[in-house]
Amino acid sequence: MASVSRTFSSPEVMNDKTRQRVLDAAKLLDYRPRQRRTPAPDCTANGCIGFQFFAAHSTDNLHTNTFYAPMLSGAQSEASLLGLYLMLDTTDRHSISQELPRMIVERAVGGMLLVGTAEAAILEMFARHVPQIVLLDNRDETGNYESVLSDGFGGAYAAVTYLLELGHRRIGFFVTEPQVTTFTDRLRGYRSALFESGITPDKSLLASGQSEFESEKALVQMLHSPLRPTALICVNDKHALDAVRVCRELELKIPEDLSLIGFDDVPFAAHMHPQLTTVRVNKEFMGRLAVRRLHERMQHALTNKCPEPAVSVHVPVSLIFRASCISPRVSG
Repeated sequence: MASVSRTFSSPEVMNDKTRQRVLDAAKLLDYRPRQRRTPAPDCTANGCIGFQFFAAHSTDNLHTNTFYAPMLSGAQSEASLLGLYLMLDTTDRHSISQELPRMIVERAVGGMLLVGTAEAAILEMFARHVPQIVLLDNRDETGNYESVLSDGFGGAYAAVTYLLELGHRRIGFFVTEPQVTTFTDRLRGYRSALFESGITPDKSLLASGQSEFESEKALVQMLHSPLRPTALICVNDKHALDAVRVCRELELKIPEDLSLIGFDDVPFAAHMHPQLTTVRVNKEFMGRLAVRRLHERMQHALTNKCPEPAVSVHVPVSLIFRASCISPRVSG
């Protein structure tokens, strides 16, 4: 058996006569040598990346999340195009756990996408174990980590400008967890557009809270007021859907009593009644771009001693005009 093994594995060490006898016998018996397994790719160097999703709550499912699922799809497509393996993990963004994902513990990835808002302590924890990190739909205020996010400031600014052009002057804003980076950008865009038009933002027109219950309670109070807004911008389309429900409970009609604008343009926005005017975010492209940037950083690290500077990329957005906005009613 040793001669057979050497004949197929190391034929150069066998003399011609013995090797030929083995080959003749193998042909007669229809013998085929067992194929060697291809070694696994060197994931830690360049072959594997991680997609770490920080869910808004414990029941948030990435595959059914109308905002982040397209990002995952784009990331998977780009990873496949670049010949990368993409590994997925989900954790609740509100819980700071010292239990790292298995892909980190086993050093199975050479870089990671941290997707959604991550606590600073969690970011630091990952950074101690992963050589390359790109934040997706989040921004590192210290500038140490690269990020890819949508132009929330510009989108909210465009939404306010459109409402002002329609004649609205009392424009409200509806948000939960305003400290979240992307929500902060949208709130800043809303305020800046009002300031530049000569309107001082009214605190009574901001419906905000640290939980959905708190923010919705503030919205009900705002819409109950005799000085309620004639238009409302919601920090995302889910908030817009909640606002529609609140308006129905208060017997307010959209858009006759309240013009409404959402943010993100998730699939249900075009099927609401009335159809929702919203800011479209190119979610799939963001996923693709984040993978591309992570791959470029990993390649740079392999060939350069100096680290590549971290940049923050803001993907352009666009305002989608639908039926939920009209000019305000003229009283009297």
